[in-house]
Amino acid sequence: MIRDLEEADIVLVGEEHDSRAHHRAQQVILAALLGRGRVAVGMESFPSSSQKALDHWWRGRTDSFRAFLREVRWFQVWGIDPALYRSLLETVRMHRAPLFGINVPRQWISKVAREGLESLDEGQRDRIGPVAPPSEAYRQVLRESLASHGGDHGAEGFIEAQTAWDAAMAGGLLKAARRHSDSVVVGIVGKGHIQGGHGISRQLRARNGDLEVRTVVPYAPEAEERPPKSSADYAWPMNPDRAGEIVRIGAVLDTSESGPGVGVKSVQASSPADKAGLRAGDRILAINGMEVSGTTLLIYNIRRQQWGGCLRLRIRRGEKQRQLMVTLARPSQDGSPGSHARE
Repeated sequence: MIRDLEEADIVLVGEEHDSRAHHRAQQVILAALLGRGRVAVGMESFPSSSQKALDHWWRGRTDSFRAFLREVRWFQVWGIDPALYRSLLETVRMHRAPLFGINVPRQWISKVAREGLESLDEGQRDRIGPVAPPSEAYRQVLRESLASHGGDHGAEGFIEAQTAWDAAMAGGLLKAARRHSDSVVVGIVGKGHIQGGHGISRQLRARNGDLEVRTVVPYAPEAEERPPKSSADYAWPMNPDRAGEIVRIGAVLDTSESGPGVGVKSVQASSPADKAGLRAGDRILAINGMEVSGTTLLIYNIRRQQWGGCLRLRIRRGEKQRQLMVTLARPSQDGSPGSHARE
């Protein structure tokens, strides 16, 4: 497989975002290709607007992984547990492999779903680039996806948005390929964007029919049928080994990153934060004795906790400071649905 992948222009490696096994597979492929030649990496996790921070990271100019998360606004933009991606990102940095953000802001895609591609401004449409019409097979896949997950948009709006999203990421990968024509470009993307030869693969070939594109799609043999050869160049069977439920305290935070501390916009009823006495309008100044310098690092430190434990918050309410002890009871234990500690 690796010998074939190294002959490609672009290699698309799929993932289910919360699967540890899928991320390990991506790491194996990346390390093997790096051992054979030059590699550039494009990731769905980052919009192209994060490129300056990504360049600092892969060139070794970022002080720490925590600083990197803050610079790319990880939790505001992506939100998946960064530990799942850390090994791959450290490998990119160690080998000085160029790293590209290939995504666009989710607000753009939501707007396309509601109002159509023409509702975007000229600069946004230029970033997405030409959009090849989806095949009827892909349209059907997307209709079924919408029906199974629900949504506020009609089928046609959803299909247009998903196809524009695929086209935008294809454009990001092509940009990486043009800048590093001597390298294999590895695309790290959700597997729904590449299965069946649809999605990003189709958009890439529509823009450049001479491209050599390969796809690697992980699948769970106990729960899924093996994808046919027409669906993926390589189907990799594995148990997904999903990450556990992330710790949430039930507070919606101000994402402006203007300190000191982080403001609380709202608190969900019966959540750990609510039971500890946190209130809308409070400002979190420290967590477990560490000063809080912004939303990203506050959320990062919350996520590093374990369910069943507790954490200490120092807050300011009005002119007074106080200490709160937050007990991290799982939602299933206390009956509360919990809430993302997020923007």
